[in-house]
Amino acid sequence: MFGKLSLDAIPFHEPIIMGTLTMVALGGVALCALITYFGKWKWLWNDWFTSVDHKKIGIMYTVVALIMLLRGFADAIMMRTQLALSTNGSPGILPPEHYDQIFTAHGVIMIFFVAMPLMTGLMNLVVPLQIGARDVAFPFLNTLSFWLFVAGAMLVNVSLGVGEFARTGWLAYPPLSGIAYSPGVGVDYYLWSLQISGLGTLLTGVNFLVTILRMRAPGMTLMRMPVFTWTALCTNVLIIAAFPVLTVTLGLLGATPRCTS
Repeated sequence: MFGKLSLDAIPFHEPIIMGTLTMVALGGVALCALITYFGKWKWLWNDWFTSVDHKKIGIMYTVVALIMLLRGFADAIMMRTQLALSTNGSPGILPPEHYDQIFTAHGVIMIFFVAMPLMTGLMNLVVPLQIGARDVAFPFLNTLSFWLFVAGAMLVNVSLGVGEFARTGWLAYPPLSGIAYSPGVGVDYYLWSLQISGLGTLLTGVNFLVTILRMRAPGMTLMRMPVFTWTALCTNVLIIAAFPVLTVTLGLLGATPRCTS
């Protein structure tokens, strides 16, 4: 992916993208300056970023998911604005290739980076408490899963500013997502963001399945578990069944350029 990127990949000719990047950069600098001013870096690192406490990880999942919800909502606003203005021969505010990228990013974000982490965050907060466990079965794996999810979310956000995102729709069906019809770096961003975050989701599924089956308090049989814990159990069984298939499929799609060259 990075071998295809150069300064030409930055869309300087797109005022909407460059304006958004400028505002995000200024906001990031201001946030870092505030954290530095109040001397909170050490506190964030020790108490949050490296924490293995399931409650704190659940809160971080929820916070990142809400941030991504704002990003997905902004994409939805741009799409609806484009549809409202592109009438009577008017091209609207977005060029076709930019609209397709926003359409794809919106679907990917709302499913993989909003709905799923909100559910995972809720499971982190609730499930160990409901079954009487001190933590999940593999606390470090829980932290690793969260940061894999964050890495995937960062790739989605970087994509529209450095290079492009996929223009294939969030399902990215071949042959449209193959090298012949999507030769740019957009599908690469799509593949890597979902591979990395999907690996974190798969590890989370294994973690919570083991936690629910092996770490219940004495006397809590499966039939005595709360309904939400049963929901979490069934959800994680589905994750373990489905995400290996998604991982292999994304891997095969990523290998397509090398197979055709």
